[in-house]
Amino acid sequence: MELKEFVQKGYTINAQVTVVETRKVDLENLEENVGDNLGEVIDTWIDDSKPEPVSYDILDPDGELISGYKPTLFDDEDVREFIANL
Repeated sequence: MELKEFVQKGYTINAQVTVVETRKVDLENLEENVGDNLGEVIDTWIDDSKPEPVSYDILDPDGELISGYKPTLFDDEDVREFIANL
């Protein structure tokens, strides 16, 4: 499939990256498990301190994952090859 057709049909590409979230913690009700007191996310950023590769998922127009659950698409060439083979 050509890239233009891929986009026109409604397929999507999602990047899977390691992120870090900063959350508020309710200190008034702090008990043994801090995780029980986590509040809303107040900041999120990409964690580039780890050399883990970005992987990509391909979803069909219905939002179903079609690239498989095991990451295999790690760069532009992998994604383009997968799209060409649709």
